[in-house]
Amino acid sequence: MAFTEFRPLDDKSLLEYIKATPSLSSKIGNKFDDLTIKEVGDGNLNFVYIVVGTSGSFVIKQALPYVRCIGESWPMTKERAYFEALALKEHGKLCPDHVPEVYHFDRTMSLIGMRYLEPPHIILRKGLIAGIKYPLLAEHMSEFMAKTLFYTSLLYRTTTEHKRN
Repeated sequence: MAFTEFRPLDDKSLLEYIKATPSLSSKIGNKFDDLTIKEVGDGNLNFVYIVVGTSGSFVIKQALPYVRCIGESWPMTKERAYFEALALKEHGKLCPDHVPEVYHFDRTMSLIGMRYLEPPHIILRKGLIAGIKYPLLAEHMSEFMAKTLFYTSLLYRTTTEHKRN
């Protein structure tokens, strides 16, 4: 399903989108009968869908052109999804253990398809609020920051490489 202009997706239109997108449909073995789609966004900015089937799973994140919890009176740029996808891809190369793999990006739809980490993984913010202790958090965060900040900086890259990215 090729969209020529942006439109927010819902469960039904997302299913059609997945069926028409090989990079996503292949992640679930092209099996759609047992597929579940659940919107789990916290309501502030984006739609976030967890897509699960017996043959695979992924997450879809769609950036809206406005603050979701307020509406169109508070506009935001959809381009933020483009920059997020670029960052995820670049950071994924540098620190693959701590960045979800990007399977698909659609600039027109401001949509990113990425790896789904099944429970017991939860959003870090929610775990911290709940008082969960993460003994490897400092180590993982410092490894991520060290690799991504250094290898994308002018300390490592030439000026030409840095401007290109």
